[in-house]
Amino acid sequence: MYRRPSIKWSEPHWKSISVNSPVTANRSHNPRQLALQSLLLVIGKGRSLDDALANIIAKFPDLDARDVALCRELANGVCRYYYILKYLLKPRLRKAFKAKDLDLEIILLVGMYQLLMMRVDDHAAVNESVKLTLHQKKSWAKGLVNGLLRQLIRDEVTIESLSADISYPEWINHKILADWPEHSAEILQAGNQRAPMALRVDLSQRTREQQIEILREQGVSADVHPVVESAIVLDKPCLVSKIDGFESGVVSVQDAAAQLAAELLDCKPGMKVLDACAAPGGKSAHILQACEDVTLVAIDKDESRLALIDQNLQRIGSQANFRQVQLKCGNATQPSDWHDGALFDRILADVPCSASGVIRRHPDIKLLRRDDDIPNLVLQQKAILSALWPLLKPGGVMIYSTCSIFKDENEAQIAWFIGNHENCTVNRLNSVQWGQKRPYGRQILPGQHGMDGFYYAKIHKTMMMSGQKD
Repeated sequence: MYRRPSIKWSEPHWKSISVNSPVTANRSHNPRQLALQSLLLVIGKGRSLDDALANIIAKFPDLDARDVALCRELANGVCRYYYILKYLLKPRLRKAFKAKDLDLEIILLVGMYQLLMMRVDDHAAVNESVKLTLHQKKSWAKGLVNGLLRQLIRDEVTIESLSADISYPEWINHKILADWPEHSAEILQAGNQRAPMALRVDLSQRTREQQIEILREQGVSADVHPVVESAIVLDKPCLVSKIDGFESGVVSVQDAAAQLAAELLDCKPGMKVLDACAAPGGKSAHILQACEDVTLVAIDKDESRLALIDQNLQRIGSQANFRQVQLKCGNATQPSDWHDGALFDRILADVPCSASGVIRRHPDIKLLRRDDDIPNLVLQQKAILSALWPLLKPGGVMIYSTCSIFKDENEAQIAWFIGNHENCTVNRLNSVQWGQKRPYGRQILPGQHGMDGFYYAKIHKTMMMSGQKD
């Protein structure tokens, strides 16, 4: 039976955040103002939160690290609890805001987040929110913002007793409940938690225990991941600049679930490997570090994202240490535009998806993704699988992966694929120690083993009839 879970939330990771830094007339880079600007791009323009924050913060290179942390905390927090904050705000408004006053609504949401979920003094949260109305040249709204926030304080509003599903759009709630009725409460709860910071250690250069000891000497506490042999998990996130081995490529920031892709590919020396939809390049780097003597072709249809792959590979020293790496700008559904005709021994199809498994890491997904996106994504995934399959050698392996928990993007997709291709078998992955056993492949649910939500299927190309193998 489905039980509506109450909300659990954790305090911000940054205890040194300058939560009381004021808005002043000549300080346009106040962290609350920057959070407002970032959220306007997300809610008003449909930009991703990562892009919005990067765009806004880049304009102020002299920003204090604590101000950057506070800006990110406010923006991420409002996205994570957007639907709950709106739920609490709506009955306290006489009428909805007009489109031109979206900034005022966001100011209230930012103020509410500080009052309900951060250790910010009530007086400071209210006053700084009121000052934001002046910065937006809407002094007429001072009384409105002041009155609504003070009403919340007087009413002693809390979120602890509210159901977790209130913090999601209705269509996500319905889809999770339909796909995972026995796990829906845990999935919703996990999506509201902050994701841990996981590192991938290049085991050819350093053991996990050695890396943990180095971090300990730097004052950073970490533990080995229980089921992913290359992963360690930090007790608290920290700046990558503080991590010994990051700049040299000995360690990389990568969720443990994403680290399973290279493990499942099981590349051997001399193989030719395709990483389709490869940006930002974390899995490409792992493939190369896991087996040096391979030829890797990494493609992405976006040239700017292709540059991210190159940066990642340069950081691990791929040009110096590996036999051949080819970066190509191209669409995975149109291999005739980039493929040279040579077949691959291994293909990683990490396809575009709903990203429903990484909501805890990217809470803006709740705001930006729409129900009608899913059928289009499913069609795109089908097109990618169909286009890449002829590029795989007989005897080769394709890994299909998503960061989704929706079955129509995952096990239903693989069922469709084997139903339309006789020369394949699907490995049940019975020997692995992670995820949920599914009819095809394995599903990691958000928070399971401390990981993001991921789906993996391992497909072998044969001349046999379709089926499965252990």
